Amino acid sequence: MTRRPDSDEARTRIVAAAVRCLARHGVRGLRMADIGREAGVSSGLLYYHFANRDGLLAATLAHVNDTAAAGRARAAGDGRDALIDNLVDEISDDPEVRDHAAAWHEINASAVFDSALAAHLRATTADWQRRIADGLMQTAGKTAPPNRQAADAQAAIATALVDGLSQRWLTGRLSTDEARALLRRALIRQFGGDAAGSTPCN
Repeated sequence: MTRRPDSDEARTRIVAAAVRCLARHGVRGLRMADIGREAGVSSGLLYYHFANRDGLLAATLAHVNDTAAAGRARAAGDGRDALIDNLVDEISDDPEVRDHAAAWHEINASAVFDSALAAHLRATTADWQRRIADGLMQTAGKTAPPNRQAADAQAAIATALVDGLSQRWLTGRLSTDEARALLRRALIRQFGGDAAGSTPCN
């Protein structure tokens, strides 16, 4: 059965509302009724799309990942430089970016104690890393990884860098500018070469 366009739009609104609610209240404070109100949908429509909170959290993780991936796909310029730019842009004062980062870290923290949530997080992280590795393999020149195994390793390190620095940024241990500069510097070291006019560190 094919979903109607208005049904898809409602589902997207619900997931976006879940991101905002997670960013404000965390996983423990997440209530389906609050998400329905935030999305402006009835409880019936909410449960039509998501039978339970677990399914909604899984969709929220996928939404955060897909939003970042869409930015990578739109990035202009050389593949390696554009990939670095996009990863750095996952730390930003833009309210939507901050909400996405906060929701991601809330789910990360809760997954330590929730095996079902941990399984969703593993799958989403694996997809994030795969997309980055794909981008690395498509770049040409001397900075391209020699094989898929090397690209996978670089992608795993890159995502860990984003995770760690964005957490310090969200908790105020680093300013936005500091976190972005450190992330760019680390990614240039990891991937090799210049990026968006930045100077590689020796």
